[in-house]
Amino acid sequence: MKAAVAVAGLVFAVGFAAAGAPTHEEVVKQMLSTLDKLTATLTTIKTEESADAAKPELQKAAKEWVALRGQAEKLPPPSRMEKERLEKEYKAKLEAAQKKIYGEVTRVQRIPHGPEALKEIRSVLDKREKK
Repeated sequence: MKAAVAVAGLVFAVGFAAAGAPTHEEVVKQMLSTLDKLTATLTTIKTEESADAAKPELQKAAKEWVALRGQAEKLPPPSRMEKERLEKEYKAKLEAAQKKIYGEVTRVQRIPHGPEALKEIRSVLDKREKK
């Protein structure tokens, strides 16, 4: 198992080296896209059955989020100018996405099996709450 993980990690690293490391902007865009996917999936939860049905998609998007967080953490800090540019362009979008997802989380918590479905995205919510 460890060998398979090591080989997969090596393939992943080589793929990034060949393709070039992602930029801060690319990671931010992908994070926004993932938040939108999570929110869209949460909006489908209306009943106990739909909460159960949403779990695989929530789990998939949460894994994507965790991978993106890892990429972001590996990037060197952006220059002051780049940081200011990214904040200017994406801060409002990220705040809007955060507001939407937390609105859906609050709604889903009141649906039967909703809290169980939300456990699938705990890694997304926990990271955001620690900030």
